[in-house]
Amino acid sequence: MWKTGNTRWKKLDNAAKIFPSIASAEDPEIFRLSCELREEIDPVALSRALEESLEEFPQFTETVRRGIFWYYLERSGVKPEVKEECEPALTPLFTDEGGLLFSVTYYKKRINLELFHALTDGTGAFVFFRNLVENYLAEAHPESFERSAVETPDVSERDQAADGFTENFKKGVGSPLNFEFLGDRGKQKKVYRFSEPKTPDLRQNVTEGWVSAEKIHAAGKALGVTVTEYLCAQLILSIRDTMAPADRKKAVAVAMPVNLRRYFDSETMRNFFGIVQITYDFSEGSEDLADVAASVKQSFLNELTQENMEQKVASQVKMERHPVVRICPLFLKDFIMRTLQNVSMKRRTVTLSNVGRISMAEPFASSIERFDVFNSSSSRQICLCTFGDKMTLTFSTVFAEHEVERAFFRRMAKVDPDIVVACNYLV
Repeated sequence: MWKTGNTRWKKLDNAAKIFPSIASAEDPEIFRLSCELREEIDPVALSRALEESLEEFPQFTETVRRGIFWYYLERSGVKPEVKEECEPALTPLFTDEGGLLFSVTYYKKRINLELFHALTDGTGAFVFFRNLVENYLAEAHPESFERSAVETPDVSERDQAADGFTENFKKGVGSPLNFEFLGDRGKQKKVYRFSEPKTPDLRQNVTEGWVSAEKIHAAGKALGVTVTEYLCAQLILSIRDTMAPADRKKAVAVAMPVNLRRYFDSETMRNFFGIVQITYDFSEGSEDLADVAASVKQSFLNELTQENMEQKVASQVKMERHPVVRICPLFLKDFIMRTLQNVSMKRRTVTLSNVGRISMAEPFASSIERFDVFNSSSSRQICLCTFGDKMTLTFSTVFAEHEVERAFFRRMAKVDPDIVVACNYLV
């Protein structure tokens, strides 16, 4: 059963430290995972399932508190309530009041999990979410689903709570301060940024499309690139389709989160990711899809190396441990982190995040239609995930215009004419 009164506290992981400082009305640093089932949701069964999942993953009950020098995590003691969805997607969760940093809602056949990014990243969240979905099906249909079939990770609580950055830090690697994202502004090409009006209430507009994963894979394979490389190239070209002629001399920069667990021995449920940037300059390259895809592929080969990942980990840990950074009071750290984040955002056009293929064992898989994932953004972000042959591509943005989304899904429709597109705004 649910346990309260636990006031243990612990440090935020290295990557999580920035999120309380930079969370804002434009970008509350929330992301959502959704699962569409083949039947209407039973809220009572979902509530029981949530209790079961939190027994396995108690760290999701933690909240962020403000200290003198750093934010820290503390068990909230608040019992979560499953509710029918009634608020806009990606509504802010983090406040100074110490409430829960996640919510579970439902709507018709869909289960939603929204989280504040300081709790975990997409990989960690999906481990919890898959367990929640399986627990729900076992609760809703005990005659069809064995409780023993619910997958629980064979990972200790200590490994779940580990900080992947500090545990994989190597001395002598990386720069002392992680300012590499600023780039050499004297040499780098000016990056194209969107200058569209924003929604009046800063609500996140969401546009999602469902396509055949097999068809997207085949289209990428024909060009000799991966699915992620192919979609990145299509995204770059979609942005070019909407750029004013005078802006086409600027470079398109795509920021991409990378799951660092692929490069290090870590099973942490906390944040463990890095950011790489793929840049394409149309003034120096062609507008042909094959050429753009080839350029993206080469950028991936250059960026996604073990050496680069080790440098990213080391640089972030060194920045956290720098004597000047450590003695700065929290209000000053907040100001510095917001300033660095604003500079970083000026060096990117868009963000693309591929959570990858989501696997569910039978008999659970047969009860699931699809999964979805998307992230709040002060600019524009596209997230994708795949379940079976259903690939979900979801844009989220605080912008009120949607020409980039239209251009991108027109391109996807040429690959899969059976594409389905939906949104949470009037068109």
